[in-house]
Amino acid sequence: MTGWWAAAFVVQWVLLAVLAMVVVALARQIGVLHLRLEPLGALEIDDEGPALGEAQARRSARAAEGSTMFVGGVGGQRLLTFVSPTCPICERMLPSLPAAAGAFGLELQVVSDRELELAYNVPGVPFVVVFDEFGVVRAKGTVNSLEQVEGLVDTARRRILEDRELRAS
Repeated sequence: MTGWWAAAFVVQWVLLAVLAMVVVALARQIGVLHLRLEPLGALEIDDEGPALGEAQARRSARAAEGSTMFVGGVGGQRLLTFVSPTCPICERMLPSLPAAAGAFGLELQVVSDRELELAYNVPGVPFVVVFDEFGVVRAKGTVNSLEQVEGLVDTARRRILEDRELRAS
């Protein structure tokens, strides 16, 4: 009988160890699913891109299709997107940008201009800058999805409204 109890005791501990490993594996899978399903915001870093809250001077830039356009300065609210012809993420995002800009009443500007990237301190593409009507940078960041673009636009809208409320008081 002593041998039987010892064997049962060992089997119980082995089963407990297996159960613990299964729980850890399931917790890891839940974490992976959580990361996949949770929308991530755009990466807005202070040292990258033009300074938040500062007006940018009007500059000429090369549009993605090759023409010349003007960015910055006074005008309508704009969604400036930096892209590269060799960027697969940019290619995936480009078709949805007009709808996103239009839904928020923004003028879409898509540029592929290395000099402007350097002048604006853009770390890489795709990078989005949202300007208010005075050419002030209200939001900026590296984006990888339409949801991140929409998040930046929402952030810019909130900052514009907060600024208007402060001026009204």
